[in-house]
Amino acid sequence: MATIKDVAKAAGVGTGTVSRALSGKGYVDSEKKKQIIKIAEQLEYDPSALLKRKNNKKVKSGLIGVVLPNSSQPFFGSFLWHVEKALEMHEYRTVIINVGGSSKKISDAIDLVDKHMLDGLIINADVDKSDIERLRLIPAVSFECEMGEGIPLVASDHIKGGELAAKLLFRCGCKNVAILSIKATAPVYARRRITECHRLLKKKGVKVTIVEHEGGSEEFHVMEEKINEYLNTHSEVDGIFTEDVEAYFCLVQAKKRGISIPRDLKIVGYDGNEITRLVSPQVTTIAQNTKKLAETCVDVLNKRISGLDTEDRYFVPVKIRIGGTT
Repeated sequence: MATIKDVAKAAGVGTGTVSRALSGKGYVDSEKKKQIIKIAEQLEYDPSALLKRKNNKKVKSGLIGVVLPNSSQPFFGSFLWHVEKALEMHEYRTVIINVGGSSKKISDAIDLVDKHMLDGLIINADVDKSDIERLRLIPAVSFECEMGEGIPLVASDHIKGGELAAKLLFRCGCKNVAILSIKATAPVYARRRITECHRLLKKKGVKVTIVEHEGGSEEFHVMEEKINEYLNTHSEVDGIFTEDVEAYFCLVQAKKRGISIPRDLKIVGYDGNEITRLVSPQVTTIAQNTKKLAETCVDVLNKRISGLDTEDRYFVPVKIRIGGTT
């Protein structure tokens, strides 16, 4: 069965051009468009996976691909567990696709939907522009990554999350706050929590520094080293806002230095991972609702597969879980 890549290769163009020509969205030279349509017909390429599923039930594979950077990360692990449960309710099985930073693996995952080996994708990844065009033609839902019109986004209300963290740190009397973050490689909506926390604290006259570092949160030893280095050179910091795993290491390193928590240093995590409950004192965190996020992704994807209309964005509330670090 031909894929969009086969059509693009035969026509001597990119997959994005093929996508625009066949969908009628975006500009393509009229002669080139006719050529692409002719080649697609010759190769018997059908760009409408949705239509195939509606008119030919035999095509349904019963499999959904979940594309993640690394499912071993605590947050993604929790999300994936709930996705599997939600998919089971719709009689689907889960195919986990760990892509890391590989654009080829992402493209291959889209191919599997084109070939009807998967019925759809829930995707959190840095996707090339040409593959975003392809995603618009298949049942797909973006989890936390902003991919533009035609691909529904499901995310936590990170603007509210940043607001909650800022108000809590200010209320606790912080004057010098560090926001620690892993450098984003994709247009993730989660960045909103950082910008909102920074904006509100600066508005209150609080000194705020955003510190970004390379590496994923699965590289725990690297993360701990970075935090160790930071605390060695920034003893003036009295508040930290970061992801839960980093918050855990901040607490561990602070205790090693004899820093009184929360008297001399307040720590606010983000995600709501169980790791925040495994230390004493427990870490105050802005908890995401991974169960609701997963269920929303599955519900929206099921609508896409069924050919139903969906909204552009779906936001899930977050909440503060108070521990002993604030």
